[in-house]
Amino acid sequence: MSEEKKVNHLSIFLIKQLYANSHQALRTEACAPPVEVAIGGHGAGQLFVRKNPPSPPKWSALFKEFIDPKDLAVPGVAAAFFITINERCFVLAFGQGGRFLLRDDVIEERFGLLCALNAVDPKTFRCVDVQSLNAIESHMRIQSGQETTPDQFGLSVEQDMLKAIVGAPKNPAFGNRMAGSDALSVSVRLDLSDLPYLLDQYRQLFEAELNAEDYQWVNNISTTKSAAVIGVLETALEAKLAAGQFDGVWLSIPEIIDWTMVKGFMYSPHGGGVLHPDINMQGFRDTVAGPITLEVLRSRQVHCADADHKKVFKSWPVFKCLYAEIELNGITHVLNDGKWFSIAKDFVERTSSDYAAIPMSNLKLPEYKGGGEGAYNTEVAALHPNIYDLLDDKKKVMHGGGHGQVEICDLFSIDRELIHVKMYGKSSVLSHLFAQGFVSGQLIQIDSKFREKVRAQLAPTHRELLKIDPKPEHESLTITYAVISDAPGADLHLPFFSRVNPVNTRKVLRGFGFKVELLKIAVNDLYAKTVKIPPKKGKKAA
Repeated sequence: MSEEKKVNHLSIFLIKQLYANSHQALRTEACAPPVEVAIGGHGAGQLFVRKNPPSPPKWSALFKEFIDPKDLAVPGVAAAFFITINERCFVLAFGQGGRFLLRDDVIEERFGLLCALNAVDPKTFRCVDVQSLNAIESHMRIQSGQETTPDQFGLSVEQDMLKAIVGAPKNPAFGNRMAGSDALSVSVRLDLSDLPYLLDQYRQLFEAELNAEDYQWVNNISTTKSAAVIGVLETALEAKLAAGQFDGVWLSIPEIIDWTMVKGFMYSPHGGGVLHPDINMQGFRDTVAGPITLEVLRSRQVHCADADHKKVFKSWPVFKCLYAEIELNGITHVLNDGKWFSIAKDFVERTSSDYAAIPMSNLKLPEYKGGGEGAYNTEVAALHPNIYDLLDDKKKVMHGGGHGQVEICDLFSIDRELIHVKMYGKSSVLSHLFAQGFVSGQLIQIDSKFREKVRAQLAPTHRELLKIDPKPEHESLTITYAVISDAPGADLHLPFFSRVNPVNTRKVLRGFGFKVELLKIAVNDLYAKTVKIPPKKGKKAA
């Protein structure tokens, strides 16, 4: 391309194949009649312009005593250019409101991301946007002060979803800077006559296979955004619920709670005056007269309650506590925290296989009888003081290097097992369990100062089990992740995202020389029974 050509900043969307004209893709009713834009050899595109009435900037209100905000009012213009190239439709959005002229669910999700991954020189990454599915589901933007490679951003390839990247294309003809998410944003020298060729090249980059060695993990997990696909998934889920098929569907606590405050849970309204010791599908089903539908799950609430059956701490829509796995056209879809995710088949199979390979502990810990993890750990240590040393929150270790307070473990056994205990919950809850074991395990192996602090917290009966120097020998220590669960059977069945976490954590901890095991702690039958809430004086029982 000629150097005289002007640099244009384009925001490009690829339209799904089932939408073939501008009226299907754009809110044309909100725009002036389109301007036909002829491009030699490629027919004509349509430019839709929407003019907004003049409005003053928001900051002008601060100075309203000194200047009339109306004097600063300027009209706003948004535009969208619709064009078809080789039977695929594109929309170029202009102005702050250009993208809002697109109708819902018409664009190819991740078009810009996949295009950019195939176009950008992997040594020129400047920024990545990531959604993490770790302990806290979070969205992060990581920027580099200089061009660098993707691995320098410290991404977890099996727990982070890549949402967007910024870098320089290997082919300068594709632009001097490229940002890819759902849209493709490029700064490129071109004339209008160059546009059809470039759009077709971008489409080919989107459809090309990702480099398996560098980027195949990007397809492990993706957010399901299509309203049509979500509609099919929710219809399938409701059909399962209506048929009483609850395999792959369950309820669990959506976040960490303070068990010193919480005695149980109540479903309202129509909870039947019952206090439930835990959140589960069977307990909720008992409070529903008719079929369980998604409308019911979204409209009903679950409340934390204290020993006096009063609401405490938190309440959530029951739907937020719902976890579901639905297979559709050979792809596993997961409902987690109210959002659907698509999981690559080979990633599901690999994760399930690796999870099954984690050995189960032979420990025989007593059943859980209520009161939370803290009460349980105290009870175990009191029952077997010569076997288990209690390392509760009061024995956290203050340690530098960005760690702050570090939880060593909950129980340390005479057989050199660091046992971490957590009530069963969704992935956001259990991730804290695995992170706790990872952080303390890593420090025990690499930092003699940390080992010295840990020894100071250990009881005399257990202190000599951990030396300051030398560091622990290979496989001389075991990290045991113990989950309190009222599910039947001896197997510890975890949601998919919760299986990913221990699989990855175990790989690293084994590299540090630890043995890693799982343990399911059963729930006492008497505790697991629901409790009828006594009626208040002057009121009949529900």
